[in-house]
Amino acid sequence: MVVITSYEFIYLLPILILGSAIIILLLLLSLCRINTKLSAWFTIFCLVLSLASSSYIGYKFISQSDDKILVANNLTQNIDKVINNPTEINDDINEAASADQQLQEINTVALASPTINDDLSVQEELVKPHSHSTALFTSDGYGALYTSLILFLSIIISTLALTWFKDERTPRGSFYLLVLFSALGATILIYSSHLVSFFIGIELLSLTIVGLVGYQYTQKYSLEATIKYMVLSAISTIFLLMGIAFYYAATGELTFIALSFKLSTLSAPSILLLLGVCLMLVGIGFKLSYVPFQLWLPDVYQGAPACVCLLLTTIGKVAIFCAIARLFLLAPIVNNETIRAMMIIMAFCSIIWGNIFSIKQHNIKRLLAYSSIAHLSYLLVALIAVQYQVLALETIGIYLIGYMLANVCVLGVISLESSSSANLDHDNDVDLTGLFWRRPIIALAMGIGLLSLAGIPLTVGFIGRFSLILLSVTAELWWFVGTVVIVSAFSLYFYLRLAINLYIKPDHILRNEVPKTLTISKIRQISINEIFIISSALLIILCGIYPKWLFNLVSIAQYLMPQ
Repeated sequence: MVVITSYEFIYLLPILILGSAIIILLLLLSLCRINTKLSAWFTIFCLVLSLASSSYIGYKFISQSDDKILVANNLTQNIDKVINNPTEINDDINEAASADQQLQEINTVALASPTINDDLSVQEELVKPHSHSTALFTSDGYGALYTSLILFLSIIISTLALTWFKDERTPRGSFYLLVLFSALGATILIYSSHLVSFFIGIELLSLTIVGLVGYQYTQKYSLEATIKYMVLSAISTIFLLMGIAFYYAATGELTFIALSFKLSTLSAPSILLLLGVCLMLVGIGFKLSYVPFQLWLPDVYQGAPACVCLLLTTIGKVAIFCAIARLFLLAPIVNNETIRAMMIIMAFCSIIWGNIFSIKQHNIKRLLAYSSIAHLSYLLVALIAVQYQVLALETIGIYLIGYMLANVCVLGVISLESSSSANLDHDNDVDLTGLFWRRPIIALAMGIGLLSLAGIPLTVGFIGRFSLILLSVTAELWWFVGTVVIVSAFSLYFYLRLAINLYIKPDHILRNEVPKTLTISKIRQISINEIFIISSALLIILCGIYPKWLFNLVSIAQYLMPQ
């Protein structure tokens, strides 16, 4: 177990801030009974503070990375010299020992022992400043990047919910308490390097989503969606917990690093280990709604408010996938042919199912539910090709960022057009017909989000789709390349159908009966929600035209993975 000093608590600041914010908000709601607006702004303030701390942690890792990585690479090369010919390295050390601190480290290695184990331990100590670990959590560049994205999305959801509650007279501060709980659960998931913290994070996030889905229980389909999600979430928890138990019985370890060592040294996996991994895949398949565990998703999306639907499709999915990616990148789980075949079948069926059933959907939230099945299945290919770690991590990062931005554009507009006082959200394609003639700017932003989900060029969605194809070619997954080419035609149909629907002129405009409220040239105040939506659309275009900075951002997080 690693002992944490007071200085190293800074690397767990996002978790500590969110935990403190939950306690304070709970006291404020219980004792002072603050209203919805105060609860919302307090939540946003705490999320901004947590986001600032996460960004600062990421900056610290970035500032350390260049020199550390260069020294680590040079040390690795010189270690190979020590192993292959220890006498040559002594001459090099004597020539430059007075001027180069790096060679002093190499000299320490050479004088101690030229064995492989000692050399690897010295290299690990050198790279250790790239991440700060406890028994349960690992704070590194990977965690800082995705935690920042999760917190930023939580801020957007909080502002959208405040607009959604605009007609409510009853205080809704408990909604923001649940938002803070979901952000905390997602942060724990991304930071987790232990199956116990992984389980705590995934269950904290799932229980919070149950409350958020059924929060406005007076709306149609809300209670139905809540019951379905609650029952199936409990079933998936049973599978996941049993899988972890079998996993522990077979390996005797629960940390990701120890699992990696145990699985690497096993000559042949036991039946108990394979059973544990398979049960864990079933539990994760329920959470990420892969085929055949996807039937609950469209009903839950339809019954949830639009802002909660945004939380479910971004924070709920992205946090779980990031935690799974960390586990799979460290532990060679997919090296087993049985597990690899299961994941290939799951990915293939999910891609086909998600795209085909999206065609006949007229409810946009149900369409996005089926779409999320396909998009998360695309990312499953990155885990199947996990041996190509650099390309896999870059692909996951780029695709997830593009997916989140596109969903902010689409679901953010639906949330702005809806209200908690109505029986249903305005989530049918008929409700958004001619949106351009009422609110042209956000209609353009929503159209850009739909084009990015379809993978149209000059959007970040195209860059992510291209990276996935490149990864599959590198890993010789030709089935995936063929599947993507075929199903892309289906996705173009339903995404472009919705995008074109935004620009159809309503009947009153065709009859030249344009009310003043629908005049396009009317100047009106732009809200913070519209700023978030427009900024997301601009980022989609910017990253699609000039994706180099996005690749650099994801590459930095990739280099800071724990060794």
